[in-house]
Amino acid sequence: MNAPEGEVRFVPKQAIAPTPQLYDELVSDSMENLARASLVVAGPIKDGDVINDNGCGTGAGTAAVVEAVDGDISISIKGNDINDDALAVYRKNAADDAWPAVGVHDDSNALHFGDGTFDLTIGNALLFVLPDDGVGAIKEVHRTLKPGGSAVFNSWKYVPNMPPLEAAAKATRPEGTPLPRAGLDKWSSAEFLQGIVEEGGFKTENITMHQAPVSVTTSEVNRYANMLWSFIGGTTPVGWLKSDEDNWDKAIQVIKDELKKTEGYKEIEGGRLQLQFVANIVVFKK
Repeated sequence: MNAPEGEVRFVPKQAIAPTPQLYDELVSDSMENLARASLVVAGPIKDGDVINDNGCGTGAGTAAVVEAVDGDISISIKGNDINDDALAVYRKNAADDAWPAVGVHDDSNALHFGDGTFDLTIGNALLFVLPDDGVGAIKEVHRTLKPGGSAVFNSWKYVPNMPPLEAAAKATRPEGTPLPRAGLDKWSSAEFLQGIVEEGGFKTENITMHQAPVSVTTSEVNRYANMLWSFIGGTTPVGWLKSDEDNWDKAIQVIKDELKKTEGYKEIEGGRLQLQFVANIVVFKK
């Protein structure tokens, strides 16, 4: 979920432990809203469809699929992830909400599903966390889709929370320290996302690109800033610095100040935040 790029030997005492529950609170409704926006352009789900929630996490994509399905049709969903803690939450959510879904431990880059298993694959906020930009995962999607099957994947064109994180890192760390999650800028390009799908084996004429706004409602600003810095601040090749503990409050203040400058920032009822993201969505057919 928040794997560092290097070995982390130190964690500030203020940092909140990066559990699946913290991840769910941090992303709030962003993953489900992203999946909803993606399914809108993916086309209708049909009776009898077998669906792969690839990199399912705790189940945002599956929840969106179930919500999108007309009550008169029957589907089955197979969710896969390599994080057992996330899968435990996924399975509980599936049981609690009566999803027609099972969660299995499986690597998106080396799926154990047979050839031509799925009618639809959804990869929600997945590719940019995989090695080699997810090309191997796209090849597996091509293998496991039925002829005529389709897939919908996405990435963020604009995220309002990364510039505040970078500002906090620059304000509290020595010059030249790597920035958290550096290298994600390329994913803001729709052309880059399409290129990954093409490299994974899908023909250009079977690929369509879309862009969609995604509104996200999350915790009040102080809690959100602390979660954000806890979850992402140490994800650099050098991990956390010992000075991050002394500079924690300064980093949090910078994040809060910068968040308030982002387009679409709004504090709503109960002190919660509303932030505006923009997604790149790619739909491709076998």
